[in-house]
Amino acid sequence: MPKIVFFNHYHRGDLHTNKEFIKILRSSLPSNFQYEYLHNNPAILTEEFKVKKTGTPNHLDHKTKFYEDGDTLYVNTWVGSDWEIFCKHGGINMFTLYDQWKAIYEKIGDYFRTDGIILYQDMRKYLPTIDYSVTKKTNIYNYIKNSPTEGRMLICNNVPNSNQSFAGNMSEYIIPLASENPHVHFICTNKFPNDLKNILYTEDIIGPTEETDLLEISHLSMYCDVIVGKNSGPYVFCETYSNYMNSDKTFISFNTKNPQFDTIKETMSNGLDIRCRYITVPIENNVNLTDDDKLNILNALISI
Repeated sequence: MPKIVFFNHYHRGDLHTNKEFIKILRSSLPSNFQYEYLHNNPAILTEEFKVKKTGTPNHLDHKTKFYEDGDTLYVNTWVGSDWEIFCKHGGINMFTLYDQWKAIYEKIGDYFRTDGIILYQDMRKYLPTIDYSVTKKTNIYNYIKNSPTEGRMLICNNVPNSNQSFAGNMSEYIIPLASENPHVHFICTNKFPNDLKNILYTEDIIGPTEETDLLEISHLSMYCDVIVGKNSGPYVFCETYSNYMNSDKTFISFNTKNPQFDTIKETMSNGLDIRCRYITVPIENNVNLTDDDKLNILNALISI
């Protein structure tokens, strides 16, 4: 029986950004195909789209694109596995993912001697969707129902795992803005000391979860007017088709700027025809923020 085993050595955002390619692949192949996933992240993140985690990929090389084993093909879903494509498009964005998965589809078609794998020209079809039926919904709905605010701002102020942005929790920007805007809820993913009633935390709204609350944070983002982050973790899970296609949404992404490019290329939004307002803010030094970096962060938050 033909089997495809996906594997990825890296972080949770990688699983999220690849998921629609896998879902569309599965809908294109015959029903007798089996699928598994090897990764080092919570199982729910792939089981949410009906691919079971069966182990970790630690015995496989993180750069090798494919392993062939009889009726089984191992497929590396890491966005950096094809370095030529990665560099061609300037890093992590939909153009990189699209070209990498085009090559994966071709490999699968040749290996299993099957055709008919769908590759849509409209790359927006590969923007992630999430099955929110698997999330803890009750507390989120209760918060939305009882929230008296005119606006909700979700701020993913976590520490990035791959140097996408700066590490600080942004409290020096959030506290004065929250004080000046008491009618707005500033909902943060990482806690910091303060005594303002309109600074809230995703952990307190969602409640305890077994392994990760990324899917719940994404669900909560559906009800927020503004989504702020560092192109990492919770922020990436908020980058969904429904949020991107909502003209009432505003995204702010603080990104480490690659000096080779005039613009920021490493966002899922890069080059796509989306309806939300998407603001990228360059961070020149993600280790020690420059005065310009600090001013750009503050001005971006004030602007919305």
